[in-house]
Amino acid sequence: MVITAFSFIMSIFWFNIFIIVIILMRKRTSIIVNFNIIPLLLLVLVCFLRLFCFFEMPYTLVVPSESIFPQVIDCLTSPILQLNILNISICLLNVFTSVWVIGIIYFLNRYIVHSICINKAICRDEGTNNSQILACMNELIDSSGKHTKVKVIQNKAITIPMIIGFFQPTIYLPDIPLTEKEIKNILLHEWTHFLNKDSWVKLFIYLISAVFWWNPFVHILSENLNHILEVRCDLKLTYKMNEAQRVEYLETIKKIIKYKVNLVSTPQYTKLAGISALISTNNMKKISQRFYLVLNVKYKKNQIITSIPLYLMILLLTLFSYMFVLQPSYEPTTTYNKPEIYEITPENAYLKPNNNNTYDLYADGKYRAIVDNINVEPFSSLPIK
Repeated sequence: MVITAFSFIMSIFWFNIFIIVIILMRKRTSIIVNFNIIPLLLLVLVCFLRLFCFFEMPYTLVVPSESIFPQVIDCLTSPILQLNILNISICLLNVFTSVWVIGIIYFLNRYIVHSICINKAICRDEGTNNSQILACMNELIDSSGKHTKVKVIQNKAITIPMIIGFFQPTIYLPDIPLTEKEIKNILLHEWTHFLNKDSWVKLFIYLISAVFWWNPFVHILSENLNHILEVRCDLKLTYKMNEAQRVEYLETIKKIIKYKVNLVSTPQYTKLAGISALISTNNMKKISQRFYLVLNVKYKKNQIITSIPLYLMILLLTLFSYMFVLQPSYEPTTTYNKPEIYEITPENAYLKPNNNNTYDLYADGKYRAIVDNINVEPFSSLPIK
């Protein structure tokens, strides 16, 4: 396996192609209904693997580019500024790389600053004393077999339920009247996010977005991945519920949406990496899709078998992405003189003696070589001049 700059460029290209496929599949509600959310999650995993596995396979074909690619590389590497004092030349590639690194530092620094602010806010806020909420939370923790300390905060500044934290999470609830069933549905949803390690997934995609901040496809993937995680959480909670229980679950989400819409603003930290909210988008098409999937996705025993063609398509697409790599091709700049072929006969060649017992050979009126021994053919039959 070979790793080159061009194989890395191809990995970014195919990473974007996989993102487009993910978006198209995510929008096709019928695919999720028939095959569940697992193939879509698998495609997301393959998408990231293709980004990081930027090597050339043994069967990879090199496709030469003789015009566009070489011109692009020449444009990027040609000096645009010469600093004679420092003996430094600057090209567009240096500028782009510097801007890339500055952008990475900016986004990572912003995340660190926001994380510090959130941690300080969590330490300042006191946990709720609502016995109903605490009892429901303890019941969920015990039923999951975890021994994790969970802090639940309820105040009017929160517009939507959310969970924050990687090891000891904090659940935020809006300070609105909730029934016991609504509390359980909300806490179960947020607790499931924690059990699914969704905060780590969101942190990972944020880091990818910070590194490739200039790539719009990465940000599109981040938005769609948040929705996919919400759908996975919904389906995991409701696949054993009957229709009446599913409707109650959706009514809880509907109540939170109405409360959120009536408020003027939403705290900025709801978009921070690692935070999972009950409502992660204002896009009504995505919300409608969640509702439809909760009501229509049913557990099927033969679902894995029926999904095999879809898994094979993902596998074939992955293998095909390694089929070729585009590389620039340049014409040779140095011209090599091919040896001239000539005939040596008494009619077109002769010898000219030198002072050191050697002879110069001339053929077709041109000097050809020095001859030490003229007693061998074809030199013995040549005239001496």
